[in-house]
Amino acid sequence: MKLVAKNFEKDSSGSVVLVPEEAEDMWHAYNLIAVGDHLKSTTIRRVQNESMTGSVSSSKVRTTLTIAVEGIEFDTQACMLRIKGRNVEENQYVKMGAYHTIDLELNRKFTLIKEYWDVIALERVEMACDPTQHADLGAVLLHEGMESKIPL
Repeated sequence: MKLVAKNFEKDSSGSVVLVPEEAEDMWHAYNLIAVGDHLKSTTIRRVQNESMTGSVSSSKVRTTLTIAVEGIEFDTQACMLRIKGRNVEENQYVKMGAYHTIDLELNRKFTLIKEYWDVIALERVEMACDPTQHADLGAVLLHEGMESKIPL
């Protein structure tokens, strides 16, 4: 997982901006996000437009929403998280308090805002973003007159 930014206050509230880069990162995100947290990410929302004549058309728009998390589902087959909640920041497409589901996928940046970051959550962020946890291991065996590279 890639840590883009972090901002913590003295009262242990704050936010982190993360980008999941591999399947294991989605598991870490699933264990970090809790009911009551706020999650900010880009999403696609279906919007209905009414013309002057009264006809209604529907289109999909990409927008950034911040929701108060009410439910979390982990889809292991698609390797994505579905986060359900109410919108807490009004924008031109979605009213305040409207329900929405954000799909978190690999390589899609999201911001996680918590009112209280406990030690366990902070350690999970550190562990998930530590490059040594995901380092590949290789071995080089040398023998007189021979060279062989064996990846492990």
